[in-house]
Amino acid sequence: MNQKADPPIVAIGASAGGVQALQTFFDLMPIDTGATFVVIVHLDPHARSELANILAARTRMPVTQVEDQARLESNHVYVIAPNRRLKIADGTIAALPFEEPHALRAPIDFFFRSLAEEHRSEFAIILTGAGADGAIGVKAIKEADGIVLVQDPDEAEYASMPRNAIATEVADFVLPIRELPHRVAELLARRDQLPSHQFRVNDDEMIGRIMAHVRGRTGHDFSQYKRATILRRIGRRAQVARRETFADYYNYLRENPEEAQALFSDFLISVTTFFRDPSAFEVLAERVIPHLFDGKEVADKIRVWVSGCATGEEAYTIGILLLEEAARRDLSPEIQVFG
Repeated sequence: MNQKADPPIVAIGASAGGVQALQTFFDLMPIDTGATFVVIVHLDPHARSELANILAARTRMPVTQVEDQARLESNHVYVIAPNRRLKIADGTIAALPFEEPHALRAPIDFFFRSLAEEHRSEFAIILTGAGADGAIGVKAIKEADGIVLVQDPDEAEYASMPRNAIATEVADFVLPIRELPHRVAELLARRDQLPSHQFRVNDDEMIGRIMAHVRGRTGHDFSQYKRATILRRIGRRAQVARRETFADYYNYLRENPEEAQALFSDFLISVTTFFRDPSAFEVLAERVIPHLFDGKEVADKIRVWVSGCATGEEAYTIGILLLEEAARRDLSPEIQVFG
């Protein structure tokens, strides 16, 4: 990633008590990391927000409340506006109206998920807040090889948002608010030194050692996984562990027994979503599934086996397509989907 043209993005979600936490964060956050900071908080939809002005008094980075669209710039802070949700696409951040009633709005989840879809290896931070907004979003960030940081709930003014984020088991760091800026700055500084960005042919032996170590510690063999995925996941763990080469990370892996389990968990991160490969499901809907219904009567059964499921989204997607075809034919045979 070209940091000047496409800067790394640090997305920060907060709710109740978040203003004070954000003030502390930007008080201590260096202004020259090259990153873009996006702040999403729960605001009163009918009141003017002073958050941008409050944060502008705590950092020398420009702070902008996003009213319409803005091109993302490095060393810049973008803040959500009242009664708007933020979405990112093609290096541009846009403020959109909510589609959900007030009680069902989750602007942190919405932005985190749009960030995960648009970019890889970004940063998500959850600070103090009430509720569970952000818990779904941090999982999406982790699936996209990003780094997840959470404020220590024991010191948060409102602990439920941090606790719900931690409960997803994808948090890489749980730290007091005053330690988060230093860790983020450190991670950003090491970003271009990731081993996966510098892979060389002669690193194959070290990758093999890492894989053998994980197999010995966990009993699981990942040698047939896609090499690009393996490199990204090892690189992500090396970044978390603050190691700059595969050899450094291998030594860290040997010296820290719990790291093998952490890397194992990263290898198993689910990357599935509903209709994840639209073109493939379009072919199924148009060329395959209709034939399953040909000649069927109400008393007949249609059985489908879906292999390689992660958390079930593929099976449910197939189920949706089957039900849609049944509705088109005004036919209701018994449908069974096995995942």
